[in-house]
Amino acid sequence: MPSGVRLLPVLAGLVVALLPGQAAAQVAAQPLPQPLRIEAALAAIDTGHPHLRHARAHREHAEQQLEAERAANDITVDALLDARWIEPNDNPPDESSDDSRATLVARKLLSDFGHSRHRIAAREREAEVTRIEEELAYARHRLEVMEQYFSVLLSDLAFARDNEAMASAFVSLNRARNRNELGQVSDIDLFELEAAYQTARAQRLRAQQAQRRSRAELAEALNRPGEAPAQVLGPSLPLRLPELPELDRLLETIQRDGPEIALRRSQVEAAHRRTDAARTQYRPRLSTHAQLGWWNREFGTERNPATVGLALEIPLYQGRRRGTALGQATAERHLAEAELAQSMIDVRATVRELYFEIEALLVQRDEAMARMDYRELYIDRARALYDMEEQADLGDSMVRQSAATHFNAANEFALALAFERLAVLVGDPGLSVFPPDP
Repeated sequence: MPSGVRLLPVLAGLVVALLPGQAAAQVAAQPLPQPLRIEAALAAIDTGHPHLRHARAHREHAEQQLEAERAANDITVDALLDARWIEPNDNPPDESSDDSRATLVARKLLSDFGHSRHRIAAREREAEVTRIEEELAYARHRLEVMEQYFSVLLSDLAFARDNEAMASAFVSLNRARNRNELGQVSDIDLFELEAAYQTARAQRLRAQQAQRRSRAELAEALNRPGEAPAQVLGPSLPLRLPELPELDRLLETIQRDGPEIALRRSQVEAAHRRTDAARTQYRPRLSTHAQLGWWNREFGTERNPATVGLALEIPLYQGRRRGTALGQATAERHLAEAELAQSMIDVRATVRELYFEIEALLVQRDEAMARMDYRELYIDRARALYDMEEQADLGDSMVRQSAATHFNAANEFALALAFERLAVLVGDPGLSVFPPDP
């Protein structure tokens, strides 16, 4: 792997993957802690999840292809046992009909003048690509678990807000019904409050469904279908955020160390090696061979007990096959180079987008804190007015405070996810709000 590549570590997940199958299954079978915290959820990521198994299978396949390429020129030893009956010709030195034979032949390619070396180099770069892809798959899956975890927390806060809104709407409706019977509230005003209550009731149901759905999706992300966590605890807010580097420094780092760029560079290197292999495909092949043999009818110069020799194969003419193979490899190299250039553009654009998003969220963070402070003072005043019987109820104030809490949490979680995406792109776990435990 290039020295500049600093991907988010696979850590505990890869340790589990290296355990024997039974031990890994025991680790995966352990129940999730209750109540569940985000650190425990991230530590419980199962490498048996299809996303990670898919990436691991690609890496294993590429490594086996590399081993097969390295083994292609290993010495071969073949045994031939041939039981034959013949009708001798008119003047045979041996008139017997048993022409059985047994031979042992060993062959070894000594040199193909660089062709194998280029093929092996191409397979090495392809294996390197799949290793980077596997680490990126783990980092992206870790990000998905964070997203699902925060979704659960926000669904709980949304339900609390909507539940209070429905309760407040019900209290207002109930009072209006009583006053309507006394002739103090008109029917049209009563129906308006009835409609508001039914709207709040429907919104509460949707929020309750979102709670169940988000928990099920978190369980799926953790590869625990059917084990949706009942109680999920949020981290302390405000979150402790890493220092945001300067944009120019981030762009420089990602050009040098970014996993996406490293992956594309490895693909370009592999394409170059395949081009070299296509160019040297029809070079001469120098090999050696040795044979031990036994013949039932021993005669002639062709039936020696042992032979050793060198063979040089020189391709003379292959028609258009050589040019076609080289042209195809060259086109694949050009495609890989174009994808590298486009990936650099896309990654730089994404880094800029994340950087500006984090800047905006940091400003919005101040707005969220101001809202929280205002709503706390507002509900304190509402309680005082309620105690003095100058205000009918606290419902509206409590709903607004719950909404402010939801807004604040959503902003904090958006910051955490933006930093995590930046950490994945740059390949620096230090930019994560919840860095992997080394």
